[in-house]
Amino acid sequence: MNEQKPASTNEQNPAPRTSRRIFLGGMAAMLGAPAGRAFAQTTETITYDTFLDPANTKDPRAAAQTQMIAAFEASQPRVKVRVVVDPAGQNGVRAARAKSDSPDVIRVNNFQMPEFVSTGSVLAIDELIARDKVDTTDWLIGLDQTRVNGKIWGLQQDYRIPIYVYRKSKFEEAKIAAPPRTYAEVSALGPLLTKQNQMAYGVPLGLSGGIGGAQAFMEFIVSSIVAGNGDPFFAPNGREIGFSDKRLLLAATIVKDLFQKKAATPVSLQFAYNELQDGMRAGTVASATFGLYRYRGLKAAVSDDLAWAPAPSVEPDDKHAVYGFQMCINSHSPRQGGAWEFVKFMASPAAQAIAARGGEVVARASAYKDAYFKTPEAEDQLGWKALVEKRGRMVNYSIIQSSFNQICGEAFQRMILRDLAPAVVALEVRTRYTEALAKA
Repeated sequence: MNEQKPASTNEQNPAPRTSRRIFLGGMAAMLGAPAGRAFAQTTETITYDTFLDPANTKDPRAAAQTQMIAAFEASQPRVKVRVVVDPAGQNGVRAARAKSDSPDVIRVNNFQMPEFVSTGSVLAIDELIARDKVDTTDWLIGLDQTRVNGKIWGLQQDYRIPIYVYRKSKFEEAKIAAPPRTYAEVSALGPLLTKQNQMAYGVPLGLSGGIGGAQAFMEFIVSSIVAGNGDPFFAPNGREIGFSDKRLLLAATIVKDLFQKKAATPVSLQFAYNELQDGMRAGTVASATFGLYRYRGLKAAVSDDLAWAPAPSVEPDDKHAVYGFQMCINSHSPRQGGAWEFVKFMASPAAQAIAARGGEVVARASAYKDAYFKTPEAEDQLGWKALVEKRGRMVNYSIIQSSFNQICGEAFQRMILRDLAPAVVALEVRTRYTEALAKA
């Protein structure tokens, strides 16, 4: 990919000609501004592609985003931000593929990053990080772990690690003393919690939600099992599968066992994010591995009857795959100077402290010094932070991750519906992925 340096401000342009410097200096003097900041006298509007809708006043994350943008505009009065709401992230993908010069900043999750990078439409920011002395170690997981093809393409905003969420009253009725730590213990919940219209553990095998194809299933369960404590998920180039046949067979065996022992029921074959959340809210799902980013909203809906614990794994205390969202700059944008200032601000400790009030596990380590984290409201987030630091690991994803998600979802669904052997799933996933990659 041909890297482009930001070109909208003097800070991003090397050595302007003398005549231009004199002209800008004169203009700065007339306007009462330093010569080096003369460009700032022209108002610039940058567009920001994000799934958080400012009009959604019920989402505390969206409210926090609005406050962060207002704080940025107050600090940079000549730069305005226009939000483009992109719930499924498809607008950003289309713009990258079409090499459009807008939006200027795109909120990209880590498992989409290889695809964005492959389009040549995301700006590598290693030089900007070095120039502005952004501390790459001031993150719960160092920025170096986010590299794709050896480069950093965005600043991490948050981290998402799976958590085990359960209804306390259901566990008390069944006299279950503690939440399960392993998948074997989850399977054992079947006889205790699955009855009538209630299932013990929801497995979101549906093909809706997110950016497409069984994303919840991959995010909450499969990616952590197949990557394990140190194995790759995909190769660094985002093309070849990195995990072993043994790990994929293990994942298929675990999932089939959950259904055979009735911890999960066929109802959840159509579950994705929303259906799983609805089941937890209604009490028809007693527990599930779920997203911490939805925990606060779900807890508000069921009062004090919700609790969380570390997500189950193959062995107690195994690692879990962690992802989050990064702020990335469109490499075709003519407003890269303003875009970088916005990205840098949104990932700053001050802005991250605002984001934390929306319920996110924010990425900057120093943001946790903020007074908010001494309040009762921050208790869960501090627990998730510790979980990310202790058991989280970032992995490489595929350049066609959504296709891989769908391939896995369909293969696992067939295994359950047709009572196929786990080995059939492992073979189907590898064969179909190789075919899909060749077409991509």
